[in-house]
Amino acid sequence: MNHHGPQFTPVHGLALALGLLLSGCAPDDAPARVEAPLRSRIFSRAEVIGTRGVAPGQFNKPRSVVCDRGDNLYVVDMTGRVQKFSPDGKFLLQWQMPQTDLGRPKGLGLDRDGNILVVEPHYQRVNHFTPEGTLVAQWGVRGTNVGQMILPRAVVQDSRGDFVVSEYTSVERVQVFPASVMKALPRADGTLATVTTWGHPGLGDGEFNRPEGLGLGPDDTVYVADSCNHRIQVFGADGKFLRQFGHAGSEPGAFSYPYDVRLDLAGSVFVCEFGNSRISVVGPDGSLVEVIGKA
Repeated sequence: MNHHGPQFTPVHGLALALGLLLSGCAPDDAPARVEAPLRSRIFSRAEVIGTRGVAPGQFNKPRSVVCDRGDNLYVVDMTGRVQKFSPDGKFLLQWQMPQTDLGRPKGLGLDRDGNILVVEPHYQRVNHFTPEGTLVAQWGVRGTNVGQMILPRAVVQDSRGDFVVSEYTSVERVQVFPASVMKALPRADGTLATVTTWGHPGLGDGEFNRPEGLGLGPDDTVYVADSCNHRIQVFGADGKFLRQFGHAGSEPGAFSYPYDVRLDLAGSVFVCEFGNSRISVVGPDGSLVEVIGKA
């Protein structure tokens, strides 16, 4: 997938997500890699890698993707494994999450050291793996109090080193944990230290109905895919509500269950919509740039 503008690794991974999700529904005899021209102001073509299956290079319902600093692509699927691919789509390696009885991982990220972040919602924790699949850190405490987690969905690390985590179900919120959480033990009350926390269930500004993906903007602004409210909400680094955009629907500018959100270096916002099977691109001024894909 060639970029016509500045390259930004998280957006590269998000743009590939549509093709990866489609690959999970491909016939078993589909070619391992397919390219097609794409009518887009941003991307020149789309690529689909993989076929349905559980062998190396195949997928069983891929759930999340992320790219490292070398544009290698990582994919986690319902087998509970993470697969790594080269920038040209070649399978490189894979590793298996050690526990999957309670549920499968959902949510990938990249920390400042280049480690791959894997979120396990049903185990209420965040894992840090080297690009070769070695576990180097793991943190999270089950619970609904501040400093605990219930069904964490996404994680990003901001410029200060703090980890921003979204959660849903029993709580609908965003928590920010300090970088020291990677090595911290739970306190006497069974919680971990936090920097700030915001959000609760609802339809209003700063309220959530299943917050899913997270994106970081200028000055560590936090973009939250408020999935079941069919909108994107934007917060300052301190958790103060700034603005929101989007509403339920399928027309351009509307969203249907946005599951992920990313920004490029120019400030454009890429919204991955589960319900509309598309990626909507919104400019820094809030205007719709284009829509990629359709149901």
